[in-house]
Amino acid sequence: MLPKGRISGILLPVFSLRSRGDFGIGDFGALDGLFAWMEAARQRLLVILPLLPTAPHDTSPYSTRSAFGLNALFIDLSSLPEFAEAGGLEALSAEERGRLAQARSSGSIRYELVFPLKEAALRRSFERFEEKHWRANDGRAEELKGYIAREAAWLEAFTLFAAISKREEQRPWWDWPAKLRDREMAAVEEAKRELQRELLFESWLQWVSERQWESVREQARRRRVLLCGDEPFIIGTNSADAWSHPTLLRRDARLGVPPDDFSATGQDWGLPYFDFPEMEKDDYRWLRFRAHKAASYYDLRRVDHAVGYFRQWIRDEKTPTGRFLPPDEESQRKLGERHFRLLSAEAGIVAEDLGVIPKFVRETLTRLGLPGYRVLRWEKDDGVFRSPHGFPALSLVTTGTHDTDTLREWWEKAPDWEREAVARVYPELAALKLVPKELTPKAHETLLAAAESAGSDLCVLPWQDVFGARERVNLPGSMGDSNWTYRIDLPVEELLSREDTRRAAEFLARLTADGRRDGPAA
Repeated sequence: MLPKGRISGILLPVFSLRSRGDFGIGDFGALDGLFAWMEAARQRLLVILPLLPTAPHDTSPYSTRSAFGLNALFIDLSSLPEFAEAGGLEALSAEERGRLAQARSSGSIRYELVFPLKEAALRRSFERFEEKHWRANDGRAEELKGYIAREAAWLEAFTLFAAISKREEQRPWWDWPAKLRDREMAAVEEAKRELQRELLFESWLQWVSERQWESVREQARRRRVLLCGDEPFIIGTNSADAWSHPTLLRRDARLGVPPDDFSATGQDWGLPYFDFPEMEKDDYRWLRFRAHKAASYYDLRRVDHAVGYFRQWIRDEKTPTGRFLPPDEESQRKLGERHFRLLSAEAGIVAEDLGVIPKFVRETLTRLGLPGYRVLRWEKDDGVFRSPHGFPALSLVTTGTHDTDTLREWWEKAPDWEREAVARVYPELAALKLVPKELTPKAHETLLAAAESAGSDLCVLPWQDVFGARERVNLPGSMGDSNWTYRIDLPVEELLSREDTRRAAEFLARLTADGRRDGPAA
C-alpha cells in the first residue's frame, strides 16, 4: 500500500553515507544516524539505489548479478561479532590500516581501496564464524542453517553461481565448461560438493546482510521513516538468474530503448530481455517471487524503466535496428496492466516513467493508483513550465534523480529564458525581485519550497539538492571514475551536532511543514 497523506523524503544511496566506523563506503550501520537527522528534518521517506548483489569490483548498483539478496559490500563490520572476535581493526596489517585511513578520509569512495579491504575483513570474520560457531554447531550456526533452508528457492542458485564464478576467475557463465554452463545435474552436484565451503561463505554473507537490514528496518520504524528501494527492470546477463532461468531471461536478442529526440539510433544496453509469454506458462512464478522478496525488504519500491513491463525494445540479427515486443499497442496495454497488478500486490510502488513514454502507460498506471515521476525542470509544454501546484496528488515530485544534474548545476547552466520562465510560473519564486543566474540562498529556498508545496502527495529531494551541492551520483553514458563515488561530507554521527547540517534540518523541516507534508509513515 502507498503511504497515506502528503510526505516528504530524501534520495541518498547507502554507499554515499559516511560514519566513523565505516571502511570508506557507506554501510548499514550508518543509517540510524541518517534517520535521526531525517526525523529532525520531518522527512518520512528515504529513497535508496539498488541493494542487490553486484559483480565483484563493479561499482554500479545496477550491474546486478542476482534478482534476489543484498550486496555484502554494505555489511557493517563494526557491529559484526565475528569481526571483533577475529581481532577487529587490530587484526589489520600496518599496510591495511594505512589504506583504510586513506579510504576513510577520502572525499569520495576509493573503490580500489575499499574492495580488497572489506573482502579480506569479511573472509577473516567468516573464518572466525566457522571456528567458533559452525564447528561447534551452536545457536548461531543453527540460525544460519535455518536461513539457508528458508531461502533455498533463490539462495541455492545464487551461492552456486557466485562460487563457480570465483573458481572460473569471473568468466561469464556462458564461457564455463559446457556441462556447468548448461546446468547438467551431475556437473551441478559435483560443483556443490567441491565448493561446499565457498557456498557456506556466500550463504553466510547473505545471512549477515539480511540480519543487519532487519535491524535497519526496525530503526526506520522507530524514526517513522519509510524505506523505498530501487528495483531495476532487468537483471544482468552474467547473473545467477540468467544462468538458472535462460528461457525467462533470453540472450538471443539485446534489450535497449528505441530512437527518440535524444538519440537517432536509440540505445543498445546489451542486456537480456524477459520472455513474458514463457513466464505466463507457470503464472509468472519467478516474477511473483521476485516481487514478494523485494516487498519483504521495503515499504515502497521504485520500479525502474516502468515502460519495459508494457513493451521491450530488442535488437537481434533479424531486426538489427530494433523492434517492440509485443508489437501492437493493445497488447502492450494489457501486458503492462497485468504486470503492474502483480508487482503491486504486496507493497506500494512508484513507477519510474521518465523519458519518452506512451500516453497509455501513464493512463494505465493512474488507473491502477500507481504514482509516476514529476521532475520539476522537465514539466513544461513548448518551453512553458507547469505550476507544481497543479501536479496530481497521485505523483512523486522531485528536483532531480541520481542520473541528472544537481539542482545547482541545472539552474546555473540554464539559459536566462529558462530561469525566467520558471519564475513566471512558480508562485514561490515571486519573492525574487530579480532572477539570479547563481543559485543564491533565496533562489535555492524558493525552488525547494516549490517542490514541497507541489500538488504531488510524495516529494523526494536528492541530498545534494537539499544542501545546494554540485556533486552528482552518476553521469549516464559515461565510464568516469566519479560515477557511484559520491559521499556526504560528514559522518552521520555529526549531522545533528554540527551547526550547518543541524540548521539544514531545521530549514527543511520548515519547508516541509509549510508544504503540509507530515503524513503518517504507515
